[in-house]
Amino acid sequence: MRKFIDKCMSAVEQLLNWLAVVMFIVIFCAAMAQIVMRWIFNNPFTWSEELIRLLFVWICFLGWTFASKHGTHIQITAVINTLPPMGQKILATFNLLLTIMFSVLLVVYGIEMTRKGVSMQAVSLPGVNFAMVYVACPACNAVICIYEILKIFDLWIPKAEVKEASV
Repeated sequence: MRKFIDKCMSAVEQLLNWLAVVMFIVIFCAAMAQIVMRWIFNNPFTWSEELIRLLFVWICFLGWTFASKHGTHIQITAVINTLPPMGQKILATFNLLLTIMFSVLLVVYGIEMTRKGVSMQAVSLPGVNFAMVYVACPACNAVICIYEILKIFDLWIPKAEVKEASV
């Protein structure tokens, strides 16, 4: 079962990686086009700044997802490092549970925001409603919840024990 979950999460991570790369490329190209149109042709695009801003929201949520997966958020570990191994494990579990609770709240309220965003249209991007932007919140936080749950399992049930149990 764990192999299947790891395979699925790997596929999700690959999808999120590609999504982030594509969005970053679109942001970069839109910004360059805006610079050229503004400074060379003195006729800036009206849509590029809004597109960049909306995609940047997605990039931020994706970055949070990646940082959560790889444990690269800023941490102050002075107190944690003084605890014995079991205390570190318990505190890490507590922190992961807090993150899960916060992410669940963001999923619930993000779904509500997404529903409301369907009726709000982007000003300079015809056919784009804010639900496309707001859906980043529940989608990325759902993935974060899964990552954090898997981290709790990894803390308390090391992968070596899972492999031995399945043999």
